[in-house]
Parts: sequence; C-alpha cells; structure tokens
Amino acid sequence: MIMKRYFSIALAALAIAACQQPVQPDLTPGKVQVEPVITKATEVNFEAGDQIGFTMTKVNGTEAYADNAALTFDGTVFSGDLMWYADAYSEADVYAYYPYNANGTPAAYAAVLDQTAGIAQADFMAAAKKGVLPTPNAITMVFKHLMTKIVVNIDNQSGADVTAVKILGGDAACEIDLPNLAVLPASGAMSTELTEITAYEATAGKVWKAIVIPQTVKLSVEVSLSNGKKITQPLAEMTLKSGGQYSINARLLQDDMTVSASGEIENWTDEGEIGFEGEGTTEEIPVEFTEYDGYFVYDGVEYKTVKLADGNTWMAENLRFIPRGRTVSSDPAEDAGIWYPAANADKVADPALAETLGLLYDAATAFGVESVTADNAETFEGCQGICPTGWHIPTVAEMTGLVGHSSNSALINTDGAYYDATIKGASIAALAEAGWNWQFASMRNKTSVTGKGSYTVTNYNGVYGIMSYVIGSTLHQATTNEDGSLKNIQYHYFMPLYNASNEKISVAYGNFLSGASVRCVKNR
Repeated sequence: MIMKRYFSIALAALAIAACQQPVQPDLTPGKVQVEPVITKATEVNFEAGDQIGFTMTKVNGTEAYADNAALTFDGTVFSGDLMWYADAYSEADVYAYYPYNANGTPAAYAAVLDQTAGIAQADFMAAAKKGVLPTPNAITMVFKHLMTKIVVNIDNQSGADVTAVKILGGDAACEIDLPNLAVLPASGAMSTELTEITAYEATAGKVWKAIVIPQTVKLSVEVSLSNGKKITQPLAEMTLKSGGQYSINARLLQDDMTVSASGEIENWTDEGEIGFEGEGTTEEIPVEFTEYDGYFVYDGVEYKTVKLADGNTWMAENLRFIPRGRTVSSDPAEDAGIWYPAANADKVADPALAETLGLLYDAATAFGVESVTADNAETFEGCQGICPTGWHIPTVAEMTGLVGHSSNSALINTDGAYYDATIKGASIAALAEAGWNWQFASMRNKTSVTGKGSYTVTNYNGVYGIMSYVIGSTLHQATTNEDGSLKNIQYHYFMPLYNASNEKISVAYGNFLSGASVRCVKNR
C-alpha cells in the first residue's frame, strides 16, 4: 500500500451545547496545533524547530483569515499564535505547505541546484481541504509531494571513487497552484533551462538522491570521479509526475556507464521507469605523450625505444603506466589487474622494482577493457590497449617475426629477425646487443579462472624473476569445463628459457588472468 502523509490541526476546546435547536457555541480561544503522524519526505522524523505555512480562507469571505501563519514543531506538535474565528458555522478552505517561507505563501518554486546537504531543502509538500468548520477536534489533512524525487543507484566498477553525481537538463523553475496542489510550467523570466542539480550522497559510494521539477524532459546523469574523469549518460524522454519517485540504476565502468531504470514504491508513488538513450560520453584527463627519436614520454615517464631488425620499433623497457582510477596490488592472490613485480628470492612484491622492471598486467587491463570473455577474446589482436597513441600490444605475427619460434610448432617462423635454429628461439644476448633489453620482472601466475594467483619467480645465475612473460594480443585458445563454464583463455606471450645449453626468448601462451609485462610496438 502506498503510504500517505498526514497532519492534524488541534484547536482550542469548543464548548458545544447538545440540544435540538442549533445555537451559537461559546468558543474559548486557543492556539492552532498540528500533530504530524508520520515521517516527512526526507525519511526522518520532524525535528524541533521545523516550520510549516498555514492559510485559512472563509468560504463566504474575500480575504484569508490566516495567511501564511507559521507553525513551529516542538517535538510533539506544531503550534503558533493562530486562533479559530468566532463564527462556528462558517466554513473555510485550508491549505498548508512545507518548508515554511517567511516571505509569503509561494506561488513559484525554483530548483535547488546544490542538494549535497540533503533533499529536505528541495522537497516541497502541500495539503488542502475545503469546507472545514471550527471544531474541537483535529483537522486531518493529507500532504502531497509536489516535486519529483530521483534516486541514482551506482554499481561502481571504475576503480575510482565517485565524487559527485549531477542531474542535468530540464526546467529551473515552475509555478505552484497551492489550493489545487498543482505544478504548472514556469512563465516569463522563470522559464529557463536548468544547468545542473548536484545530488545528495544518501549512502556512501552507492546511492544519490535529488529533487527535480515535474516535467516532460530528457535528463542526463553526470558522474564525477576522483581521477578527474566525468562520465555522462543521457536518459530517454520521460514525463516526471508530482510525487513520483524514479530510480536510475547505473553500472559505472572504467570508461563508460550503463544505465537501467525501475520505479520503486516508498512514501512516494511509483510512476514507472526512466530508460536511457544512446551512449554516454566520457571526459578524460589528457595523458601526456610526446615521441622523440629513441624514446617517448608517456604520462610523465620516459621510455627507451629501439628499431630492430624486424623493421618494427619496440619499447626497450617494460611499461609502468597506471590507468586512471586504478591501483597497483602487492598481493598476487588479489584479482587486481595490476601488480608490482617480485623479482627476488622471497617471491614478495617490491614496489621499488617497478621503476626499473615495470608493472605486471592481466589481459583485460593491458587491452584497456573491463573484462575479457569467451565472446570477445578474439577481438583484441593489435589493439592499442594501455599503450600510447600510435602504439599497440604486439600480435603473434610480430612476436614470431622477432624471435621466430613458438611452443606451438605450427607458428615457427624461421625468418624471424633474431631466430637461431640451434636454440629454437632468439638469443637473449643477441637481443640485448640489438638494444631490446629483456627485463626479468617475474610474473603473477594464475592457471585457471578459479585458480589462486601467485608470484612465479626462479633464479638462474643469481638472476631472479626469470619466469617473466610479455603479453601479446593474439588469442591462443579459450577452453571450457564439462558443464560449459569458462575454464581458461590463453594469449600468446614472450617467454624466456634458461637452461644449461641456451638462454633464449620464444613464444608461448599463458592465462589471461596472469600478470605479465607489457611492451608496446609502434604502428606501421
């Protein structure tokens, strides 16, 4: 059942003689009192000091008997100096509103643009009743919300904190027909466009609320993030009704936002759904990128580059870029997407090593997407991902074109620029001489979707982190369990191999949830 809000107006006791013939009762003056019986729009009880405005007009009169009388809450009832008139058989029309305005009963309403302190200041309720006679009993009046409430529920998967939610578009003001409890379009100078309403954070990081003017309008939701990014999602045109509550359910991703909507029944009436229209827009902080001969500067960090015998220009060191809103983890068991290297005997993350060895990334982070699935796994070959503009994550053809050999014999490329048939791969020493500078950064290893991640570190001749992988963008295979659930997705990786007879780099494949180094290749 939809809840309704009431208040009672208790008057001074009236001594009414019980007799067959109506006679004028002997009225004893007393204060008008208002007793609220349920909570107000802000979802908390009325507090001492709250005020309502009350107007009473005799039906046979031309002027209001009481015009915008202030009644103040003392913790139990509202009261003021208002008394009943002496004519006990003269009917009156009464109406009231909340919150009280000392300047007079409002004929118009201007939208409150900053609602960060709460929606109480923006909510406007009113009640009206006709043909009321003086009575010793309370007058029961049903209050109605004249504005519209928007509730924004955010599932935040962006990696950054939400700092503000705004409702954009629509009317900045409206006219109010208080006796008829109606909202009318603004006219004249009041008929302006609303630039933005900043919502109230009702539940930390999850729920925001705002009061807007009822109207037929296309609104937009704008979410500001702690990394400086703003994501905006337009909504479909909707007729917003007085007293209606509309819920917007937003899933916030790293680069965009998806929206669905549903109506909820609380103390407001359910008035349907707000759909969304089109795709949202993202306002991003520009990432610095400047390219020079032999190096580039990316997000304030300088990286060496080298043009090798395969004709491609490669990064000559591992990437350590942190996408906006993301954090780096030291726990390999945490599916964080980015990890510090652990190139030491203890297999423990060492943030200090990131400056020289770079960071470790899973496939989704390296490709710059929220997730990699069996449905999209083949779509990332040659993608830019987290590489700078004009560069990309290497393909398997570029990888074998450099080192010549894959653990999949079908991918052997004997024309690989540094392929050595005697070792079936490319010599690490030869690559170092060419300026490629392989770095042993260790690896965050995860063997399956349900497996637990761990650092994989080995030692050869005092060099730790030998099990370092560099991710490629070409899919090897996606596998499923007997029940059809995803078991693994594998991409091609550069892999080092040390043994008694050779020290080489070849091409293998690894789990998409593992953490590997990234080396970008310049577009040709």
